Amino acid sequence: MTVAASDYKAIRDAIASFPTDVSTDAIGAQAPTLDELYAPETHAAALDPTAPIVMGARGTGKSFWAGVLGDDTLRATAAAAYPKHGLSKLDVQFGYTGIEGPAGIGRDKLDQCIGENATGDDARAFFWATILRAIDLANERKPPSLPLLLPRARDVDQREATIAGMDEALKKNDKTLLVVYDALDTMAMSWPRRRLLTQALLEVVWAMRAYRRVRVKLFLRPDQIEDDALHFVELPKLRTGAVRLAWTGTDLYGLLFARLALGGAPEPFQHLLSSLRFEHPTREQVLKRQWTLTHDSRHQQELMTALSGPYMADGAFGYKKGKTYDWPLKHLADAFNEVTPRSFLGLMIGAAQHGPLPANKVLTPKGMQHGLRVASKTRVDQLHQEFPWIKGALRALSGLLLPADEAQVVAVWQRAGTLAAIMDDARAKEYLPPFHVAAGRTPDERGLYIAMERIGVMFRRKDDRIDMPDLFRVAANLLKKGGTAPI
Repeated sequence: MTVAASDYKAIRDAIASFPTDVSTDAIGAQAPTLDELYAPETHAAALDPTAPIVMGARGTGKSFWAGVLGDDTLRATAAAAYPKHGLSKLDVQFGYTGIEGPAGIGRDKLDQCIGENATGDDARAFFWATILRAIDLANERKPPSLPLLLPRARDVDQREATIAGMDEALKKNDKTLLVVYDALDTMAMSWPRRRLLTQALLEVVWAMRAYRRVRVKLFLRPDQIEDDALHFVELPKLRTGAVRLAWTGTDLYGLLFARLALGGAPEPFQHLLSSLRFEHPTREQVLKRQWTLTHDSRHQQELMTALSGPYMADGAFGYKKGKTYDWPLKHLADAFNEVTPRSFLGLMIGAAQHGPLPANKVLTPKGMQHGLRVASKTRVDQLHQEFPWIKGALRALSGLLLPADEAQVVAVWQRAGTLAAIMDDARAKEYLPPFHVAAGRTPDERGLYIAMERIGVMFRRKDDRIDMPDLFRVAANLLKKGGTAPI
C-alpha cells in the first residue's frame, strides 16, 4: 500500500495533539481513563498484590497504577493484561491519596490525627486506622472519621480481631482486600516529620505480613524509602523486596505506537503499517501485548525509520550521529538511566510541532532535538513541583561547562549564595529543603550535590568529575561539548 503525504501529515498532527499535561492522580479529575491504559510486561510485578512496595520517580506511573487498581472498570481491564495476579478477585480501598475529598485521604486529614509533637506510636495508630477504615468500606459500612477510629486502632486486641476476622471472611470468598497508599511525598513539609511518618507506615506494612487476604501496597519515590536516616530493623528486607517501576525503550515505543493505532490517527497509521506489512491491532491485542509493535524492538526500529529516517543526520556519515530510534532514549535518561513516558511523549510532541512537514516522513532530526529541549523544560518544571528548591540550584549553574570538578560546582554555588537562599526560601514558603540540617550544624554545598544525585539530576563520572544528564542540562542552560544546545 502507498502512503500518501496526507497520511504523514495526519500522523504528525496526531502526535502533535497528544495532551502535554499527562500528570495523573489516583482519584479525582486527573484519575486514569480506559483510553490511557497501556500495560507493559515490565509493570506486572508492580501490580502484584503480594508486592507491598513499588518505587518510582515522578512520571513513571505510580499514581496511574494506583488509580487503575482503585477503579473497578480499569482494574477489570488490567486483569486481562496481567492474568496471573488475580486482579479480578481484589477489593481495593485507599489508605492515603494526597488528595482530600470523600474518597481521598490527604495531608489535612493526616494532620487532624497526628499533631506536631506526635510520636511514632501516634503515627502508627493513624496508619492502622486507615486499614480499619478500608475494612469498613469493603464491608459496605460507612466508617467513622479517622480521628474516631484512632481508639480502635490503638487497641491492639480489638484491631487484630477486626483484621483477622476480615482476613478469614475474605479467604472463604477467595477475595483479597488491597489497601493502596499513593502520593506519600505529600505527607509532610519537614524532614523530621516525613521520617516519622514514613517509618511508622513501613512498620505497619511489615506487621501486615501476618495477614494473607488483607494486604497493603505503597507507591512511593525511591528517595523516600532509601533515606539513610530511617531506623527500622526490618527496613533492609522491605527495600530488597521493593519493586522498581521503570519503562524500557520497547515499552515507550509500544506506548507511542499504540496511541497512534488506537486513537491518534487510526486510518493514516494503518496505511503506514500496511506498507510495512504490520498488522493493525485491536485494543485487546495491545493490552495483552500480542501486537508485535508492543514488544519487538526490531519491528519498532523499522517503523521508527519509516517515521523519521534511520539516522539523526543525512549523508554518508549520518550514522555517526546515532539512530533515530536510540537517540530519544539516550538523551531523555536521568542519572539512573531511566526514561519516563512523560519525557518520551513530550519529545515526540515537540518534534511533531517543529518546522514544516518533511517529505515522506513524520519527524525530522532537528525536530527531535527541539523536542528534547521541550521535554527537558517540562521535566524540570515537573521536578520543581516535588522539589521546589531544584530551579534555584540549577539556575546558579547556568553557563557552566560539563563535566566539571566538584570544586568548580561548589564554588559556583558558594559565589551565588545558592544554598543559603534555598534554605531561607524553604523556611519562608514551608516546603521540604534538599536535606535536613541538625540543630547547631551548618549546611554545606556538598549536601546539595548529594540531594541532586539522590534524585537523578547529577552524577559522578568514573574520573570523579560531576556531570548532568541532557534531560536536565538542556533546560538548565549548562554546556557540553558536542551536546544538544540549551534552550
